[in-house]
Amino acid sequence: MDDAPSLVFYFDYVDPGSYLTHRQLGQLLPDASQHTVHPLEVCPVPQELIDGTAPDWVAYEKTVARLAEDAEIPMAHPAFIPWSRKAHELRLHAAEKALESPMHEEIFSVRFQEGADIGRIDVLVAAAERVGLDVSESKAVLDIDKHRDRVMDLRQEAEKAGIKRVPTLRSGDMSLEGPASIGEVRHFLERARLL
Repeated sequence: MDDAPSLVFYFDYVDPGSYLTHRQLGQLLPDASQHTVHPLEVCPVPQELIDGTAPDWVAYEKTVARLAEDAEIPMAHPAFIPWSRKAHELRLHAAEKALESPMHEEIFSVRFQEGADIGRIDVLVAAAERVGLDVSESKAVLDIDKHRDRVMDLRQEAEKAGIKRVPTLRSGDMSLEGPASIGEVRHFLERARLL
């Protein structure tokens, strides 16, 4: 139906709040097709990498960790925060092969369950293999930056839509910005007529 409520999830693979929101959506909306995922790099190349020991980042992680614990969502908190562009490129490649949803899940799991450096091509290629993508093709796609421009375009689209941070959930003219409790996410989805 054209008038069905829509939900867009703006996220980044290195953002713990995005992982929390991803898991909360999985608990509340088990059908991944009920929402669109839209990347927004928190630290685009070539900006200086985020310092995982900076007081603001540590405080943010503590907030997310408390919310995750309340929702019984286990997660690792890796100290090194890599660029995420290659991970977003890999998800776009997987989408071309009808494997977007499992790839999205795998990248988040590799980062926040295993604590892996998703800025490394070898880590991403191993993740691609686990979801059924061809290893050689996945590596080639990442090596030549095939989807780099699309990731940058998606960032600009998010900014033009007024998205300032991740995680953000948007449905129509309603938004929920930043990490939230499972109750707050549920309330937002109810207001958006998605639950």
